[in-house]
Amino acid sequence: MTHLRRMVPLARWIQSGAVVIALMAVLSVARGATPFETSPIGSAVAAAELDADKSDAGKGNRVAILSGGYDALLLRVHLIRHARTSIDIQTFIWTNDECGRLLIYELIEAARRGVKVRIIADNLFSEQDPATVAFVSTASPDLEVKLYRPALSRLKPSVVDTALASIRSFHAVNQRMHNKVMLFDDAVLITGGRNIDNTYFDHSPVMDYRDRDVLVVGSAVRDAVSSFKHFWDYRHSVSSRALLDVESAISRGAFRRYETRNDYDFGTYFTELDREANDPALIVQKFGDRLKPVKKAVFICDEPGKSSGFFSKTARITKELRATLEKAEKSVVVQTPYLVLSNPARRLIVQLQQRNPELRIKVSSNSFASTDNLLAYSANYRLRNRYVEELNLQVYEFKPEPAAIESLFPRYPEFLALAQRRIAEKKQDRLPFLSIHAKSMVVDDRTAFIGSYNLDPRSENLNTEVGMLIEDAALARELRMEIETDMLPENSWVIARRSIPLQLDTVNGMIGEILSVGPIDVWPIQNTSSFELLPGKSAVPPDHPLFHSHYREAGAFPGTDGLLTTKEVLARIYKAVGSPLTPIL
Repeated sequence: MTHLRRMVPLARWIQSGAVVIALMAVLSVARGATPFETSPIGSAVAAAELDADKSDAGKGNRVAILSGGYDALLLRVHLIRHARTSIDIQTFIWTNDECGRLLIYELIEAARRGVKVRIIADNLFSEQDPATVAFVSTASPDLEVKLYRPALSRLKPSVVDTALASIRSFHAVNQRMHNKVMLFDDAVLITGGRNIDNTYFDHSPVMDYRDRDVLVVGSAVRDAVSSFKHFWDYRHSVSSRALLDVESAISRGAFRRYETRNDYDFGTYFTELDREANDPALIVQKFGDRLKPVKKAVFICDEPGKSSGFFSKTARITKELRATLEKAEKSVVVQTPYLVLSNPARRLIVQLQQRNPELRIKVSSNSFASTDNLLAYSANYRLRNRYVEELNLQVYEFKPEPAAIESLFPRYPEFLALAQRRIAEKKQDRLPFLSIHAKSMVVDDRTAFIGSYNLDPRSENLNTEVGMLIEDAALARELRMEIETDMLPENSWVIARRSIPLQLDTVNGMIGEILSVGPIDVWPIQNTSSFELLPGKSAVPPDHPLFHSHYREAGAFPGTDGLLTTKEVLARIYKAVGSPLTPIL
């Protein structure tokens, strides 16, 4: 019986696939295997290598859309475990929470088995604890960390330090690296909207992002590798060991060392994910089978620094996306967290519609109740009349608790229960909600973009951005259907003209337009509002003759508790006085 009891866990281990993966890894390294041969994704990598066109990196690629946060984290852990030579990561945000620590743990384990790991994080928005960064920087000689544009050679500059750095060069402080890139063995790429934080991977009891990445294998990965190298070698990407406060912590040994997995304090968050990451059949089902050949896929990116001037006039990714939009003939469908269109962007839309009056542009963005950036939403609110009346945009604002919340966030019941306990303990004050963070576009059901680029002036002119531009009808339709599902009446409010009698909307619009030109916009009445579908009525677009008989006005700021909440008051103040800040939002 004793021998039998010992055999049971062994049998389970073998059944889980862990022993098969371990043996494959040993054998593949011994005979010099191709990248990711030990992973179920290896067959797609090998097929893409056979299809590769050395003269055109856009051809011979396989691509899959990654929409679910949990699956996006699962894939990252799986790929880290199967990398044999290198892992390169760029991120705008890296937070020291459970998901942040999980990925650090897995990366340190990879480095300790000989994988070269390099991380570039934007200094302003990532973990700023010198002790934590000191530990990561010394965990393995095969793991290196750099910070993008640290102020005055410090990981955690004081308010005075930041002020001094801003006086010296406001552009240097304001221009950030917004890239999100993960590269494995120079053969597999993940890029898109996700930073590294619980909120991006469906692990937060408060807010979780509706986000999107793309998984790519094939020739296009070469350009992502080249872009990462440019950022790694950039003069403003500074080694963590060279930062004064990190160097001080290292020299004094004044930091905690995480020796075992338990030291990282994951709680019970990753028990299932830890097992699933080693399950070959599951990885094939979720990712391997979904990697499909596409007609063309191109990695597009900005240069480090974006521009030497205050605003870029030659940003690569802005030019690429503009050229893609200029080819639109029938429809453009966009999803963006922030809808703050610059003057050049608005002029482009006018030109497109003058050339083709039948062109329809639909935008999925955050509502007042779902946004994570009140200042950016206030700018959107100030410009909303123009979007609808002048640009003829169809704007759909995402509900914080859409009807589809459990399909978009399958772990919602678990985190709802956790949130209810935390509310009872006064650790948070609202139930879990979703916020759009995906940055995607579909043009004429033939071209798709998935990346880090928001529809706002920062992405256009200041922050460096990346993404995949994909020409493929099947993938474009898949992406459009995802975005349009988020636009359904049960998931979003629609922005439309209010029904104002006696043509007073014209007078109101003129007054609002005149006042919006100045630095202060205090006119309180908008021609547009949020609308919701009436029970039993069918959905129609905002320009349909039956729209106002099918929809009812939901108010300027639906989804909030009560009138004139603090958040609403702030939104109106920002709307009134925030015009000068719009170019740097």
